[in-house]
Amino acid sequence: MKIKRLWVAGVTERPKRASSLAVDAGEEMTRWFETPLGKTLAQLTSDSVSRLVPPGYYRTGFQEGPARVDLLQRTEQSVSEILPGQSRALLDRELAVRCRPEQLPFGPRSIDLLAIPFVLEFSADPHAVLREAYSVLAPEGCLIICGFNRWSVWGLRRFLKRGVRRAPWNGRFLSIHQVQDWTRLLGLELTSAESVFYRPPVGQAGLLERLNFLEAAGDRWWPLFSGAYVVVVKKRAFGQPNVFEPVSGARRRPQKPLVSALPKHAAKGRLTVVRE
Repeated sequence: MKIKRLWVAGVTERPKRASSLAVDAGEEMTRWFETPLGKTLAQLTSDSVSRLVPPGYYRTGFQEGPARVDLLQRTEQSVSEILPGQSRALLDRELAVRCRPEQLPFGPRSIDLLAIPFVLEFSADPHAVLREAYSVLAPEGCLIICGFNRWSVWGLRRFLKRGVRRAPWNGRFLSIHQVQDWTRLLGLELTSAESVFYRPPVGQAGLLERLNFLEAAGDRWWPLFSGAYVVVVKKRAFGQPNVFEPVSGARRRPQKPLVSALPKHAAKGRLTVVRE
């Protein structure tokens, strides 16, 4: 695996640049994922990713972001990010790096499975994050995107919260349709998408357990209003991003509808992968 701009634990660090929103919120998000609410979300996200990632051989993988969950179990050789407050000795992987999502330390077309869970909403430039992800992604490689849903009780709590917001409520939540649209413009092919976590963002572990019945009800009745989402896209082996390609009026055709997370009983014949 070709690696560039490497920043490994134990190696002299590069001078820090102006920190982005992701860097500022990284330590707070790392602590938040240790709370009962964060752990529950991480587990549901991991279960969803294990269902959505298409079968295949993934030689190299990299996971960016503060989520303490392993989404690269299918890769042969994986690299993890050193999270804030985490030492190299705490990591299970052979190689770990510290980097910014807009500047990944890998060569072009070198990563087969790239995961950016809960990164875009804390980045000052989410478009730059996706462009960098496209650059390092190998042909036929998959990109896993997880995030907080703007149109949900979680998004409402963020909107209504007064005063200084702490992570995750200081992020700019996106919708699953926004993410699908941005990846499509880069030329990435949508493989699957799923909504996860229909319970309100309460912090008590016991209450979260008692509200577990909302997961099945939400998947059936209000799938677009989940607290989070998972999107998996693939880089095509041939073709270039067409975001800058002009399209004349005569050639312009209606766009296919974006794939959205559908309830299980309505997903037959659609691209969205559903739980079994």
